[in-house]
Order: sequence, then structure tokens, then C-alpha cells
Amino acid sequence: MVDWDRGAYEETATELAPAAEHVVRQAQIEPGQDVLDLGTGTGNAALFAARAGANVTAVDPSERLLEVARERVGQGEFIKAQAEDLPFDAESFDRVLSLFAVIFSEQPEQAAQEIQRVLRPDGRALITAWEPVGAMSEALGILGKATSDAARTQHRERFPWHDLGAVRDLFGGATVEVERATLRFEAPSAEAYMQRFETRHPAGILFNDVLTRAGSYGDVRARALATFGDEEPLSVVSTYLVFTVSPKRRLS
Repeated sequence: MVDWDRGAYEETATELAPAAEHVVRQAQIEPGQDVLDLGTGTGNAALFAARAGANVTAVDPSERLLEVARERVGQGEFIKAQAEDLPFDAESFDRVLSLFAVIFSEQPEQAAQEIQRVLRPDGRALITAWEPVGAMSEALGILGKATSDAARTQHRERFPWHDLGAVRDLFGGATVEVERATLRFEAPSAEAYMQRFETRHPAGILFNDVLTRAGSYGDVRARALATFGDEEPLSVVSTYLVFTVSPKRRLS
């Protein structure tokens, strides 16, 4: 399991900031609204929501990342919590934002229930998920599968967040709409990107540790690098989906 307190995830979070800015803009936040940033990480969405005039509450299971977010945003509440068990009353928020966060929940049904529980009847949740296409997805898939095999962990099918039908089923009677967007990752070379990933990103550190102990990291790393080709500098476009969830009206 990835330990998000390790490494320096804030470097990756900087690359993801344009997606947070886009989602906050799509959320059409108005001054004074109550916004929950679910899985805030280093506070990307919380920061843009606060600039839009929202009353921000941010949660994350990582104490270290919460401290980074608190320092960056400078206002709001920052609470250690899991998506599956949110410490808030029902109908507490006008918006729930989750930037590449709730998609990693091992209990997606419970997380979806919690999101809908804390949303106000006229509220909306905006959730981003990676679309499993392109070089970045392929490289991470190679590393992730090899790590799972080496650790001899039981294979578990992750929830298909890229599947609109599955997401609609997950949120029951809610209205779910989807938009596709892109994000570009750049580095001097594929090798430079991999070196940073394996020494700074929490998931990259885990892959490195497990596969090095298994004696297979060099081979797996080479196969992952090959997905990027040999053009320099590296410039890779990844596609992500923005799901907008509007809960069904509650009967009074």
C-alpha cells in the first residue's frame, strides 16, 4: 500500500494543479459556499476554491500533506479523515471536489455514499479520474502489475472509474455527467522523469522498494521507460475525466 507521507508528493501535485484549476472553474463556486476538498493532498483544489471565495474544508489521510496544504491555502479547516467515513453532518457542503483522490478508495461504494450524504440537495460533486490510455498509463500499469506480482498480493479489480455507466451505477439515483480533459507532463527526458518518480513520488518509491527486493526492478523499469519512446525532451499528454454528480432530490 502506498504511504503518502513518504517522498515529496508536492512535486507531482504541482503538475496536477492545472486540473484543479479547471475543475474549480467547472464547479462554478460562488463566494460564501461551503466546499469540501476530499483527498486534498497538498491543497490544489482547496487553494483555487478559497480564491473563488469559498469556505473551504479539506480532508486527507496524510498528516504531512495536510500540513503542506494548510500552509499553502492559509485559511479553512484541515482534517485527517478517510473518504469512507467523513466526520461531517449530512448536507454540510455545496460542493465536494476530489482531484485524483477518491478514485483510490478500496471501498468506492461507501465513499460514494458519504459524498452524497454530505452534499446539500442542490449541491454537486466533481471527481477526476484518469482514463487508462496513453504512455503514462501504460508505464504505471507495467510498474503496478509487476509490484503486485512481486509482493504476491491478491489481485483485486479496481473500480472502473473510467466507465461512465459504472460511475452512474455507483452513485445510484444521482445524475452523473462527464467531460474529458487533458494534462501534459514534461521533463528533460524519460529517464529524468523516471528518476524523479522512483525517488520522490510515494507510489514510485513503493514500486522501487518492492521490485528491488525482488531483483526485477531493472527489467521492469526498462519496460516502463520504453513506453515513452526516446524523444527529448519528454512531453506526454494524459487524458482524465471529470464526473459531475448531482444528488437526487430528497423528499422533505
